[in-house]
Amino acid sequence: MRIFAAALFATARPLAAGDVVFLHGRVEMPDGAQPGKSVEIKLSCGDAEPVRQTITDKKGGYNLRVERDEFNHVARALPATATDVGGPIGPCSVLAVLKGYDSNRINLGSFTIPQDLSLPKLVLKPSAR
Repeated sequence: MRIFAAALFATARPLAAGDVVFLHGRVEMPDGAQPGKSVEIKLSCGDAEPVRQTITDKKGGYNLRVERDEFNHVARALPATATDVGGPIGPCSVLAVLKGYDSNRINLGSFTIPQDLSLPKLVLKPSAR
């Protein structure tokens, strides 16, 4: 019986563990047009400098690798080239970065992952500066 209990305990999934999924998103211009060039997708957390997570294709499509928790929220963003960027997501958001443009943000701290694994659109608008 002890062996069975030990085997069951070893295979049980901890509540805090999440699984890795790829969310897909799109960057577009205000009129819905494709950007026509690659755009950086960055993660901005608090006062820290935004960190590059991935880039789009020329049509504006991208995938963002994240770990989700048991409540289907983003636990943390994972860059495509590494396996971990640290602790919980906290007050982080995703934004598109292209010189001469500003982007809206997707707040990952309150984002619930939908069944189709899609993110809201990021829209690039010409900078007012």
